[in-house]
Amino acid sequence: MKILICDGMHASGLAILRADPDITVVAPDQPSLEEIRDLLPDCDAMVVRSRTKVTESLLDHAPRLKVVGRAGTGVDNIDVAAASARGILVMNTPGANAMAAAEHTMALMLALARHVPQATQSMREGRWDKKRFMGTELYQQTLGIIGLGKIGTIVADRALGFKMNVLAHDPHITPETAAILGCEWVELDDLWRRSDFITLHTPLTPETRNLINRETLAKMKRGVRIINCARGGLIDEEALYDAIVSGHVAGAALDVFAKEPPEGNPLLFLPNVIFTPHLGASSYQAQENVSKAIAVQILDYLKRGIIRNAVNFPSISAREYDRIRPYMILAERLGHLHGQLCTPIERVEIEYSGPELEELPLDPLTQSIAKGLLDPVLAEKVNLVNAPMLLRERKIQLTATRTSEARGYTGLIRVTVESKGQKRSATGAVFPGNEIRLIRLNTYRLEAELEGINLIVQNKDIPGVIGFIGTTLGNFQVNIANMHLSRTPERDKAIAIIRIDSEAPEEALNALRANANILSVEQVRL
Repeated sequence: MKILICDGMHASGLAILRADPDITVVAPDQPSLEEIRDLLPDCDAMVVRSRTKVTESLLDHAPRLKVVGRAGTGVDNIDVAAASARGILVMNTPGANAMAAAEHTMALMLALARHVPQATQSMREGRWDKKRFMGTELYQQTLGIIGLGKIGTIVADRALGFKMNVLAHDPHITPETAAILGCEWVELDDLWRRSDFITLHTPLTPETRNLINRETLAKMKRGVRIINCARGGLIDEEALYDAIVSGHVAGAALDVFAKEPPEGNPLLFLPNVIFTPHLGASSYQAQENVSKAIAVQILDYLKRGIIRNAVNFPSISAREYDRIRPYMILAERLGHLHGQLCTPIERVEIEYSGPELEELPLDPLTQSIAKGLLDPVLAEKVNLVNAPMLLRERKIQLTATRTSEARGYTGLIRVTVESKGQKRSATGAVFPGNEIRLIRLNTYRLEAELEGINLIVQNKDIPGVIGFIGTTLGNFQVNIANMHLSRTPERDKAIAIIRIDSEAPEEALNALRANANILSVEQVRL
């Protein structure tokens, strides 16, 4: 079997692959897209980092390809859907570079506090400016961490070692979990107000884009310092520039930018901003770790059929895949629904029922639900392998049961989550033609597609509300694709699940919520 190394690979990973007598390794030096395309037709696997874009058109030249391995975490440069359609496994190495990213955060925080880059440059220019570069200690300063996933947790541990006071905000963990890590869980407004340093470790989503903006900057204490080694786009860079120029923000350390490279970005010219070219995962150890991990994973899959850290395939045999696949989609979407509606989740109860599900392995379905629950909330990539571990790390209890009774369906999946003492449940089924349907949401019976962008509107069951919803969305140019309605047996409350063609702006949601007859409005993406 032949493996193509597209973007270079640490020698330790290459050694693992080359030691196998059944493997031929092709490792050209920085090959062009045309060279990769010419080499792919007789390759069984390819290993990429971030440089090579694995597009649908590139995969058209890979008839033998069985697996794409990403030596790193992100798979943004891989068309996973196109690979899945071709039966190509996509795997990554989640967590292998978390330590590097966390340590880079600490390095930037220290450099920012003590003006290390500026002082270095000053000495290069022949000056000895001791008074100019008076710094601040980390000791007994307050660090606010936004996002307490794997990287944020390591940063918290290191900051506690510096005897910092650590605040943490993560809407998807409980205060008790944060306390176990030595952090004080706080609301965002409290974190803005109390922090001397703020570091970001959250994914870039519609909710977190420009999380630091003019409004939130105004809530921060004067002299705050901001570090971002997570994602470009989490900070409104123009607002940050103005806050630094005004003196409200003492400085910033940035490893990522909304546009990379950040050519012409005015932040680059401020003396109290330091920056690095997206080096968070760039350590020798991290590159060695991801290289060895992806080499072992690819060999395990090609030679033994063992699947680990796959982002598009469960740990099941190919023979079972066709039967279980629609239920996996249903399971993940039920989890994704809850992951957006209920935070922080404390407990998950899953009930599988029906004759068809009696014959299928449930672990891939349970992992799919866990992946759906965590995908909307974690910075690190969640896949079918690491989702159960991430649930355990966040102290989320999960139980799954199986029954034969499915009340007229061949297979049902019911997911109930507990959050802040309240329970919410969603039940779905696979209809003929592998159509995925939501058939029950809490006490409401319905039959709605589980896909696309949806508004879930709960209201008083009185005339005129549905018309108001349609008119209001129309006023904001939000087109309704379809609508599913249900009401309680008492006929006092009703629910509408409204699939829309594009995301509704916050102003439209607030306009709906302003109606006294509308009890709640939630927007979810499935």
